[in-house]
Amino acid sequence: MSFVRGARRLGHEARAFAQRFAGDVSPIDHLLSTDKPGAITADDTLLVSYSIHDPLLEQLLALPGRKLCYFHGVTSPQLLREFEPITADLCERSFEQFFLLKKFDLLIANSHVTAQTLKPYMPIDDVRVLPPVSADMAVFSHLPHRHEKSPDAPFEILVVGRVVPHKCIEDAIEVLAQVRKRGVNARLSIVGSAPNGTYSVFLVERARALGIDSRVEFRGMLDDASLFRAFDSADALLSVSQHEGFCVPVLEAMHLGVPALVRAGTAASEVGAGAALDFATLDAASDALCDLQANPLRVASLAEAGRRRAADLLAHTRDEVFGAILMAPR
Repeated sequence: MSFVRGARRLGHEARAFAQRFAGDVSPIDHLLSTDKPGAITADDTLLVSYSIHDPLLEQLLALPGRKLCYFHGVTSPQLLREFEPITADLCERSFEQFFLLKKFDLLIANSHVTAQTLKPYMPIDDVRVLPPVSADMAVFSHLPHRHEKSPDAPFEILVVGRVVPHKCIEDAIEVLAQVRKRGVNARLSIVGSAPNGTYSVFLVERARALGIDSRVEFRGMLDDASLFRAFDSADALLSVSQHEGFCVPVLEAMHLGVPALVRAGTAASEVGAGAALDFATLDAASDALCDLQANPLRVASLAEAGRRRAADLLAHTRDEVFGAILMAPR
């Protein structure tokens, strides 16, 4: 919907279509019915969001008008196979569709890391990169309210994102256990929807097996105000995900002055771009968190670097940037 809002701010008439829809979104059947009033024409531009096998892809490509694809990346099936075999199969089938993506007039990726995943299938020199965020998101107008903490207050580690297998939340639980073994009074707060009950049970049992279940809180989905309070009270954001197309929580944390730790080699690392701390192993993540807990000057330095990096990234999401892509020649 951020693209729809951006297009409307640029003066275009824009509509959103989806198979599962609510609010200001129309059923995708309306888009595919080209013989009805208001149907897509050769003068229109269609922007297709792609992140998993799409049975309608060829139908969408057959519609009239200019066609753009916004490519979010596809999760490796191996990361999903144990807990989400059906989704793993759909992701595997996605790779069979990649040759069709070449038929779009323009491909846009949410990060350079994501764009590189298309390299085995097509030339990627012309793939544009546009972050999947916009400055009108509520978080970017939030003013942080961070308070001085007492010396005996717990070190608050925050994880934000869907609680799904490829996010590797079990690694965050393992990192917490290591940090506590090193004498740091730390807690872990996990924010995000948990659609996979089996995986959620696995995480609870893992925390219990490590003897830290009382120090791990699964908070589920939060409204904006509650999410902002979670950021305001966090000492560090931890992203242990092995697959990210972009990783919005890292950008949010940097914008709000919260130090971020990200798994090296992922798009989250690209978002951090040196303003977040990369780690290649869980031991390294634990070391970094312990260092932050003991080094307020390091925290302040990372917070300032993160704010600068967030501002730079947001500058690349201006409506003018999106408008230039929409108006780019075929």
